[in-house]
Amino acid sequence: MENIKLTNLEEKFCLVFACGPSPYNGNARKTYDLVFNGSTGLLYDPSKDGIDEHTRNEVETSIAVRTLMMRDDIKDRIDQLKSENMVNAATLRPRLTETLLKIADECSTLHVTDRWGNTMSPAALRSVAVNAISKLTDMYGIKEDIAHKVMLEGADGDGITFNLIVPEASKENGIDKVIE
Repeated sequence: MENIKLTNLEEKFCLVFACGPSPYNGNARKTYDLVFNGSTGLLYDPSKDGIDEHTRNEVETSIAVRTLMMRDDIKDRIDQLKSENMVNAATLRPRLTETLLKIADECSTLHVTDRWGNTMSPAALRSVAVNAISKLTDMYGIKEDIAHKVMLEGADGDGITFNLIVPEASKENGIDKVIE
């Protein structure tokens, strides 16, 4: 097929398909509905439209999506956009760090109550905080004392210290032997 300049809607389709937010990224059908039909992909309500009309629209849209995705110029533009993807390890690391730190901070100080107002044990949330800190130490290659001892301080100044112990595997130790 000869190289034809894309229309504004075709370019928008390629951009949303290659770089758009979920659930449109990589989903040709939802992207086509959004760009060309102005539909956000909400569930079909048979009480509002006739079933025959809905089925006919589904078939027509499926054929249009297939035809569009088979065009060489559309394929080339999507491949070009995917190759220029700006999300990589260097750009994702600061976002992951910020998110993991927020999780660790919130889970280490949060007090939870059940639906009757009874205070629940913070152990489950504290373990989430420990896991978040563990992931951070793995991301940044920290193998010092922090990898072995983690201190979580509560809002009132008291805290919990977790000692992380990883047993060493040895060929001498069997299932029935105790590691000392």
